[in-house]
Amino acid sequence: MIEQKTDINDLRIGMYVSRLDRAWVDTPFMFQGFYIHDDEDIIALRKHCRFVYTDSTKENIADHKMQTLVSTKQSTSNSIAGLPARKVHYEDTTAVEDEIVIARECHADLNQTVESMAADVKSGNKIDLNKTKKTVNNMIDSIARNPDAFMWLTKLKDTDSYTYRHAMDSSILAVSLGRHLGLSKSELKDLAIGSLLFDIGKVKLPANILNKPGRLTDEEFALVRKHVDFSVEIMKGIKGMPARAIEIAQFHHERHNGNGYPQGLKGTEIPVFARIAAIVDCYDAITSDRTYNRAISSHEAIKQLYEWGNVDFQIELIEQFIQCLGIYPTGSLVELSTGQVGVILSQNRVRRLRPKVMLILDEHKVAYESFPVVDLVLEMEDKHGNALDIVATHEPGAFGIDPKTFYL
Repeated sequence: MIEQKTDINDLRIGMYVSRLDRAWVDTPFMFQGFYIHDDEDIIALRKHCRFVYTDSTKENIADHKMQTLVSTKQSTSNSIAGLPARKVHYEDTTAVEDEIVIARECHADLNQTVESMAADVKSGNKIDLNKTKKTVNNMIDSIARNPDAFMWLTKLKDTDSYTYRHAMDSSILAVSLGRHLGLSKSELKDLAIGSLLFDIGKVKLPANILNKPGRLTDEEFALVRKHVDFSVEIMKGIKGMPARAIEIAQFHHERHNGNGYPQGLKGTEIPVFARIAAIVDCYDAITSDRTYNRAISSHEAIKQLYEWGNVDFQIELIEQFIQCLGIYPTGSLVELSTGQVGVILSQNRVRRLRPKVMLILDEHKVAYESFPVVDLVLEMEDKHGNALDIVATHEPGAFGIDPKTFYL
């Protein structure tokens, strides 16, 4: 942190205000540390302060946009064309530490279900949709109670089973976004099944092409694209398969600007559940290690998605996804202003910039024997009286931190 005293008349949009010339509680500002979003913020500061302290190291335009999204009032689902009106307002009813016990069992069942579906398709058998629905319902119930538990489990990536894990994680992310949008449980079920099966057609493709470490040839890429047709064919052959689930498989590779496939649909021509699936499909892919690409951090991934808004993906849905995940998604590896390193344990649904952090390394980057939890809503300052903030995010695996060791 590099603080400097700044006269109130020298403020500009995009600056990060780290301290005021008076106590925060004596002002109307919600956050202890915030970006100046617009002229109204500057006018408000002028009413209450003569000077403030700004941190030049945090003047990052992309981060500023993300901060604005998670700190402003959430827009309603009615503003997104094709999305059903908000039906349900979900609230967390369990703590993540309690829900993780249930979520682990649900996650194991989901993994077994995905592997069983793939085996059925490979052997020419029909997928047991009733079994799939039961497993999906358990996942939806857990995410409805507290989505952070399943969000933690999406961090346990395994390169060797990427195809199966990608199906599971995409379904988890889609349901979490659907919960955020207030979809009914019936709609969440369609979204979950469609996202779980949108790539099922890949089991019919040669493994050497799916796992090829280099660039695909035009012929190979054309073959990979056929997985969409294979998925749709498989799903249409299953009695009782929801029509919206099939649409997800058919159109999740379409893009907002019309440059997707298979039909080159654009904008609202793409069914809204497929638009949601396209976003979570991309997000999970770029945050996963694959044979041909290294994972990037969740924080970097949502910044990239935002840059692709109204190009590849509908910007309103991207904004909702960012509000759903938070600027620092659950399971992200972060560094505090003290130098301590930890992972985001759970979100604060009201103050997204102040999550709970489970500390793993102390300020000297030495591992703790037991892992203390810091609630940034309650702990605003460090032991020296300085502002306590998240100052950096790190790539998965940084500092030798193994998710399988720490995230559970």
